[in-house]
Amino acid sequence: MRALALNHNIHQTENSSQSSIMRSKPKHPYEKISSEEEAATQTTPFKMIGSITLGSLALAAITWSSYSLISADHNPPTLTGRNPTLSTDRNPLSSSNFVEISAINITSSYEQRWSGAKLPKWATKKINFSIPKEQEICFAHVGKAGGSTLGCSLGFSLHCHDDGVGVGVDDASVQIENHTSSSLLAKLTTHIFHKDVYNCDDDAGYILFIVRDPVARALSAFNYDKPDENDFLHSPDWAKRKAHFYSDCPFPHMEDFVQNGLREEGDAPDRCKRLAIESLQGIDSHKDQSPGHWYLNYQYYLEAIPSDSKIFTIRNEHIEEDIRSIENFFECNEQERLALTKSVNTNTWSDQDDLYLSDESISILCRALCNEIQFYKKILHRAINMSQDQLRVSLSELEAKCPHEAIAEECLDVIPDIGEKLRDNRGY
Repeated sequence: MRALALNHNIHQTENSSQSSIMRSKPKHPYEKISSEEEAATQTTPFKMIGSITLGSLALAAITWSSYSLISADHNPPTLTGRNPTLSTDRNPLSSSNFVEISAINITSSYEQRWSGAKLPKWATKKINFSIPKEQEICFAHVGKAGGSTLGCSLGFSLHCHDDGVGVGVDDASVQIENHTSSSLLAKLTTHIFHKDVYNCDDDAGYILFIVRDPVARALSAFNYDKPDENDFLHSPDWAKRKAHFYSDCPFPHMEDFVQNGLREEGDAPDRCKRLAIESLQGIDSHKDQSPGHWYLNYQYYLEAIPSDSKIFTIRNEHIEEDIRSIENFFECNEQERLALTKSVNTNTWSDQDDLYLSDESISILCRALCNEIQFYKKILHRAINMSQDQLRVSLSELEAKCPHEAIAEECLDVIPDIGEKLRDNRGY
């Protein structure tokens, strides 16, 4: 059997090794049941329901069947030559078409929505251009999906060297400014949406998502908020608050979190098991203690934007390929292509216990993240820059890790109503 170790650099890697956990092929947990049967299964969120198996279905059939689950009416464009969604008589966009303007002329929907609020420095850009609204892009920076590296390259300054963190500040600042002034994609991306800073204009031409395999994102978020000695020294209040989640419950590592908190037979007390599932699914009342990027999940980012938004998607696992597909959408020339800069927010760990997830834990985590996986699939399906082949690759990668959830039409857990979360964070 294999055991996965998930690396948290911008490109995720998977290392195979022998696992001591032997498990038979699980039954499919998402078979539809009657209301009487459903009532009998409410004792735990993880109780297996139904008894259908994948049988002899070929991988290709599994992957293709998932296309119709979320967005059957969406046919991703085939990106060969000119993008079919572009008019054949339009001229390619060029950086020379846009005039540089002062930052004071950039409107902020965030500041307009929240009286007296000031847009954080990291959500602003040093170099700005006048962009037609129908071509304007707002960057939806989903946490722990590789968004800091992309955001720095686009000209924002969250976890970049020029935000005063780290060394080489002046050189990094010049480098970012050069990228912003020459890259077509950086010029078009005028605003950002990250966590509780929703600065997108609802009539923006496009929303740009950065996404990552939900299991890898969950693991990265878990490790990101786990305080260390440096946190207790420099941010003691934050560190003490977060430490409750990891030490009051038996959750020192993600493997322990899954085995003790999510597994039915886990050793955690009932209150910790409730905390575990509610935190992971973004519906907890302890968001100040649990990993913050679990609370602000794919459902939050997708439901926050207008329902008719045109979406570009960049997959963490295929970041450069997807950047190029968006640039090709706008017929970008070679001199105006985006070059990725380095973020200081890249997660690195030397403790392999922080990176380890057993096969059994991955299966349990997939079931707990079922709704999150469905929203991840929705974002992929709505991406107008992704070809059918690119979509097929991502669904195959997802199916290899979460086979049942990758093809599920619905999950056992009810999709939570996040209206209050949106009002508290987006402002309406």
